[in-house]
Amino acid sequence: MNGMPDESATHTPHRPSLRSPRRRRGRRVRIEGAWGAVRWMGLCLAGAVLAGSAAEGQDAPAGLAGHWGGDLALPGGGALEMVFLVERDGDGWKGTADTPAQAVFGTPLAIEAGDREDTFRLAVPATGGAFVAELAAGGDELHGHWEQRGARLALRCERRPLPRGVDEAASARLRGTWEGVLEIGPVELRIVLELEREEDGRLGGHMVSPDQSPLEIPITRVDALPGDQVRICVGSVFVTFSVALDESERQLSGTYRQGGRSLDVTLARVEEPTVVRRPQEPTAPFPYGSEQVRFENAAGGVHLAGTLTIPEGEGPFPAVLLISGSGAQDRDETIFQHKPFWVIADHLSRRGIAVLRVDDRGMGESTAGSDPAAATTEDFVGDALAGVGFLASREEIAGDRIGLVGHSEGGVIAPLAAVRSEQVAFIVLLAGPGVRGDELLLLQVEALGRAEGLPPDELERSLATQRTLFEILLDATLTEPERVAAARATLEASPDLSEGEQGEGEVEAALAQMASPWVRWFVRHDPAPVLERVRCPLLAVNGTLDLQVPSAENLAAIEAALVRGAHTDYEVRAFEGLNHLFQHCATGQVKEYGKIEETFALDVLELLAGWIEERFVTDG
Repeated sequence: MNGMPDESATHTPHRPSLRSPRRRRGRRVRIEGAWGAVRWMGLCLAGAVLAGSAAEGQDAPAGLAGHWGGDLALPGGGALEMVFLVERDGDGWKGTADTPAQAVFGTPLAIEAGDREDTFRLAVPATGGAFVAELAAGGDELHGHWEQRGARLALRCERRPLPRGVDEAASARLRGTWEGVLEIGPVELRIVLELEREEDGRLGGHMVSPDQSPLEIPITRVDALPGDQVRICVGSVFVTFSVALDESERQLSGTYRQGGRSLDVTLARVEEPTVVRRPQEPTAPFPYGSEQVRFENAAGGVHLAGTLTIPEGEGPFPAVLLISGSGAQDRDETIFQHKPFWVIADHLSRRGIAVLRVDDRGMGESTAGSDPAAATTEDFVGDALAGVGFLASREEIAGDRIGLVGHSEGGVIAPLAAVRSEQVAFIVLLAGPGVRGDELLLLQVEALGRAEGLPPDELERSLATQRTLFEILLDATLTEPERVAAARATLEASPDLSEGEQGEGEVEAALAQMASPWVRWFVRHDPAPVLERVRCPLLAVNGTLDLQVPSAENLAAIEAALVRGAHTDYEVRAFEGLNHLFQHCATGQVKEYGKIEETFALDVLELLAGWIEERFVTDG
C-alpha cells in the first residue's frame, strides 16, 4: 500500500513476466510477459492525464500554494516520504506529487476544495490515491490522511522552501526536439522529447513514444538537479529523465526511470523526428464508407468509440469486430507506427465485409471505467459483446453474420464471447493462446530468451524462478500475506536481482504485478475448456516465428480442444516465417517489429477474407 503507483496501477500496461534473466555482461534484460513486450508503457499511456487539473468555482486559499513534504505512516511500521508542489491556477490550483523513495516525480494532481474552510483534497488520478487535509499551524502544515484502495493512513506535511527551477539560460539551451532509443530487453523503442517554453516562461513540452502511439504525453515538471543535470518529469506515466547537456549542446545523456526500471539513455538534438515507411497504411480514395461511432457497455460502465467501415452497395453485410491484444491500444492497434487493424479493416471492407475497430478502455475517445487497475479479460469480454450488440443494431449489418477477430489476448476474448452469445456467428484467432496463462508465459520467456542468445544456465535459472512465482500465485491455500512473503523471499533469493535500490525496485514491481487483477486472472485462465464449447465456425492462425505466443504449442492445443469438443467447422493454419504481428521476419524478435516495413502479411489477409467470404458473403 503506497501513495504512488505500483505496477498494477500503471500498465496494465505491459503484462511483463514476473522475473527476467540478465545478459552475461550484467546488463538487465527484460523478458516481457504475454503480448506485452512492446507495450511496456501502453498501460501508462492509457492513464495519461494533463497536469494541473484545477478546481472550478472555488476561491483558493493563498496558503495552499507552496512546497509540502511529510512522511506517510505505513501499516506495520515504516514511512514513505511524500512531496506536493502546489500553485495557484486562476480560482483553483494545479500541482504535482512525488515519492522520492520510489523514484516517482511530477505526478499530476487534481485538487478540490473541501466542505470546510481550509480543507481540500489532493488527488492523484493515475493511482486512485488522495491526500485529504486541512491547513494547520498558521498555514505552515497540512494535517490529514491518505486514502487509497480502502486504506486510510495518517499523513502530516510541513511547508518547505520552493525547489530550485531551471534558469532561463539553461532553459534556452534545452529547448528543441530530442530523439533517442531505449533498449528494454528484446525491445528497442524510440523516444522523442519536445522541450519548449510554456506561457508562464517555464520549460515544458511533451514526450512521444512513436513506436507505441502518436500520443503526446505532457511533461509535467522540469527540475534543476545538482551540477548540470535536469530532471524531466512525465508524471502521468511515472517517467523521469535525469540528463545533462553535453558541451556541443547536441546531446542529452543520463538515466531514464519508470517504476522500478532504470536505463541509460542518450538523446540527440534533431530538426524533425525520424519518419519510418509504412507502405501498407491505407490511402484515399476508399471504395467503402467510414463512420466514427460510439456505443456503451452499460454493465462495465464504459463508453467506447471506434470506426465502422461499411462496403459500398446494398446490404446487409457481414461484419467483424476487431479485438486487440493486451495493454491499452487505439482502434488501429498502433504499434511501432504500424496500424495493423486499419490494414485489416481496409482489406476486408474492400471485400464486402463491414469492420468495427474500437479504442480500448482509456485510449483515444473511449473511457477507462471507474477502476481501470481492477479490469481483467472478463471485463473486456463485456466490451466485445457490447460491440456485437451495436453492430446488430445497424440496419446495414446482417445480425446473423457478425464475427469476432481477436489478436493475441483478443484470441482469449473471442471464444469467451462466442460461448456466451449466439449473436457471435464466427471467430478468428490471430496468434491466440491455446494453453493456460502460466504455461504461455513460461513458453514466451523461453522463446524470447533463446532468440536473444541467453546462456542456457541463465535462462533455466530465470524459468525456475518464474515457475516458483506462478506456483505461489496459484496456491489457493495461501493467505495474501503468506503469498506476498513467499514471493518476496523467492525474488530476493534470485541471483539475477540487481543490487541496491534498483533491486528493491525490481522486487516491488514484481510483487505489484502479482497483485494485479489482470495478471491473476490471466495466469489462471485455461482457454481449452472454453474452446471445447465453441460451436460457431473458427479460424486459428499463427506464424512459426511468433515468440510471444509460440505457434506449435498453442495451435496444437487449440486444435486438440476443438477435436475434444467435436467441432465441425474449423481451420488451423501456421504461416512460415511470420512473427507475432504477422510480419515476414528473420528471427521473430520484438526488436524487429519496428524495423520491418510490412505491417501485415498479404497471404494471411487473403486467407482471412476468403474464409469469411466462403461462409458469410452472399452474391446478392
